[in-house]
Amino acid sequence: MDHPPPPVLNLQRPAERDSQPQRPKFSPDWSTAHSEQKWEILWHQKRFTIWALYSAIGGVMFGFDFGLAGTLTALPAFQRVYGKPYTSQTSGYLVPANYQSGWAGISMGGLIVGVLLGGQLLERLGRRHSLAMGAGLTGVGVGMQLGSVEWKLFLCGRGVAVILVGGYPFYPESPYYLISKDETEKARKALTQIYGSSDSSLIDADLSRISANVTFSKEVQAAAAQKGPLLLQCFRGTNLKRTTIAILPVAAQQLIGAPFVLGYVTYFLELIGVTEYFTVSTVLYAVMLLANISAFFFIETTGRRPLIVYGTAVLTLLLLVMGIVGCVSTSAAKWAVVVLIFLWSIVFQLTLGAIGFAIGSEISSLPLRASTQSIIGVTQGFMGWLVGFISPYLINPDAGNLGAKVGFVFAGFGVPLCVAFWFLIPETKGLGFDDMDYLFARKVPCRRFGDEIRKRRAEESGRVLDEEKADT
Repeated sequence: MDHPPPPVLNLQRPAERDSQPQRPKFSPDWSTAHSEQKWEILWHQKRFTIWALYSAIGGVMFGFDFGLAGTLTALPAFQRVYGKPYTSQTSGYLVPANYQSGWAGISMGGLIVGVLLGGQLLERLGRRHSLAMGAGLTGVGVGMQLGSVEWKLFLCGRGVAVILVGGYPFYPESPYYLISKDETEKARKALTQIYGSSDSSLIDADLSRISANVTFSKEVQAAAAQKGPLLLQCFRGTNLKRTTIAILPVAAQQLIGAPFVLGYVTYFLELIGVTEYFTVSTVLYAVMLLANISAFFFIETTGRRPLIVYGTAVLTLLLLVMGIVGCVSTSAAKWAVVVLIFLWSIVFQLTLGAIGFAIGSEISSLPLRASTQSIIGVTQGFMGWLVGFISPYLINPDAGNLGAKVGFVFAGFGVPLCVAFWFLIPETKGLGFDDMDYLFARKVPCRRFGDEIRKRRAEESGRVLDEEKADT
């Protein structure tokens, strides 16, 4: 006869069981910021993290599209479809420089148009519908490129500014946008969709925070609008200097060679005789990804100014050395160029590539922040168009055919950038908008921002102590 198994007994005394340590529930006070717990918050707020990553897909795909043409141009099958007979190439075909320039130019031209129209669409349609429109147009452009068999159709496909489409029905509208339109209940539902419904205190705190920000932003914008169009104010008085500082790093990203290395490196490696050009470029992209991730640490520890000023100087030096090596036609010189490209890419991702946009968002005055960001986007697009357009003419065998001597060109841009950065790039780490307004109003030299702020805070601290002594 079968007997049921004996029950499992807990031999611990009640006092022992109760005294065992239990992991406390993660429930911070959401009414205040907790920057020291940012990674733990992201881990516990998985829904928010997933939506944030989903929203970034479009930016990732832009980077993919940006480097696509330069990579494809190196492939023999692509050269046979879009190229012309050219006996010096391994495949017997060469994609002419004017084709490549047209592809790069129209892509960056589309970026400029998108930046100019994007702000209007975001305010009129909201973030959710604007995302769907952008994803739909991108799908059409990709389809045209995939179906094209001659360069003109490929050109059109790249000019039109699918995972994103699939997520559209579930994508929440921006709570900030909804509150700005006085749709508070819809904003609460959007926050619930972002965070989940398990922590109502978080939703209430975020709703209150966003409402306060919207109210403050409207007051600031209304006060600033009395002085004239916001876009024109970016180029008046001290704002002109702030706008110049904001756009200089993103312009430098392009002028120091980013479109060339990020967009044409695979094709360039093929031209200088690297047989495993695709493998080498794939490894290069992986190394750049790791370097860019590492920049999160250096931004907060080293600061903005040292990374930009000294990073640009190192980039310029590497380009100069690459140009010198390009004057030598040996196998060793070829691999020396490859090493220099790797070093340049690592330094770029750790310094100028990671910091360029951070400076732009921190340096502008609060009322003009949105307008300044639009100017930054247009500047990036124009400079990217310029460098992307001339790069094929610099390296293509049917044009300049400079090879590694192209380093001289970008080093030539780097020298004046180094000088400009030394005098114009401030250290913005730990500074607020009121600090920026104070420093620019007093016309403090940018390289002295840190000293001036420390002096100001010491004076304020001393004043507070004097007041406390007087009260006692």
